[in-house]
Amino acid sequence: MDTILSGTSLITPINTMKYACKTLMLFVLFSFLASSAMAETFYVARYGFNGRSKATAKDRSRPWRTIQHGVNQANAGDTIVVLDGTYYEQVFFNKSGFNGNSITLKSENREGAKIIGSIGGNDVSYINVDGFDVTNRRLDAIQSKGITFNRCHHLVIRNNRVHDCRGGGISLDQSDSLLVEWNIVHANAFWNPDQHSGISVYQCQRRGEATGSVGVIIRNNTSFNNHNRVDNVLFGRPTDGNGIVVDDTLNLDPSGNGVEYGRKIIVENNYCFRNGGQGVHCYQSTDVLIRNNTLVRNMEDFEFGGEVSVVASKRVSVYNNIMFATPGRYVALQFESSRVWWDYNVLYNGDSFGVFNRFNTIYANPRLIPGTQRLSSDSPAIDNGLTHATGFPLDVDGKVRVINGRIDRGAKEFNTFDN
Repeated sequence: MDTILSGTSLITPINTMKYACKTLMLFVLFSFLASSAMAETFYVARYGFNGRSKATAKDRSRPWRTIQHGVNQANAGDTIVVLDGTYYEQVFFNKSGFNGNSITLKSENREGAKIIGSIGGNDVSYINVDGFDVTNRRLDAIQSKGITFNRCHHLVIRNNRVHDCRGGGISLDQSDSLLVEWNIVHANAFWNPDQHSGISVYQCQRRGEATGSVGVIIRNNTSFNNHNRVDNVLFGRPTDGNGIVVDDTLNLDPSGNGVEYGRKIIVENNYCFRNGGQGVHCYQSTDVLIRNNTLVRNMEDFEFGGEVSVVASKRVSVYNNIMFATPGRYVALQFESSRVWWDYNVLYNGDSFGVFNRFNTIYANPRLIPGTQRLSSDSPAIDNGLTHATGFPLDVDGKVRVINGRIDRGAKEFNTFDN
């Protein structure tokens, strides 16, 4: 004790601590670099065999048999490529990637790997799910949501078709740092009493290395024909079946933590049509941008709502959208909300409820080519949207979004070669 407290010897334990900290930092860095360098690609196929070693499963001709086995074997940075075929599985992630080194689960060909079941995970991070066809309404399938993650962060859900699921299509609860893009989601949520939707984010909460002002991006998806056919027991009628819903980022519902999320949510370039609920619904949420979406004849199952609806929310911007209402329904709705900005939209076939539409709003038929979201050459939506520097550069079909410094309203940019 006396030696440590002496004026000359105090330097030694401090230097030792500094050395130990540096050593630990170097160890973590080298471990991270080593895991990056050792990232592997493994294969899964219906004709595979789970008894094969990891070294063997790197050969496409000698794959593992089940997707779950591949997920269980993967480490940070690894990719599991699933060959075409039908897999009866409930795939569950029980481990995470690390600091940008995601675990990637990928269908070799988009929608070539068909999962009769679901994909999901709890309390994991740095996960990519890419290119699957997921369904579970069949009688021989596990009945659940299609792709669902809870209390997770740094997720990318991309290029999937999720359809005919008993629960919602893509559902991300109490999670953070989310990118949902280029998915096709349809015919979900019919018979689940919990009131699900096509794409939903519920009670977003800060998790992991939450950096940057934007926490959730839902873009360039197509969501249609999602319905609830079972009543919400609290209201005596269905309440959801939305194309896209941002739900309770204030975390006020009993399952939440009571803390406002505080990061921005962007919903852009999506095409939602013929859903039972709203095209895009923002409920009990803050800091949401809803822009450049095409929303056509949603609200098929109940009356109070709109192609875009903002309820019990604040700090929401709704602009550059095309909203084409179902006859007898509202085209846009705002209720018990504050600091909501509506402008540069095209509204057609219905009245607004509680909405102050500003001066650049167009009330006219958007002139969509029948059966598509594409604009005809005489559409009033062409070249007069609000150009914004932060927008995604591609439209819902993957074409350039801004042409000659101008942007169209809606999810699809007009292109003479498409018409």
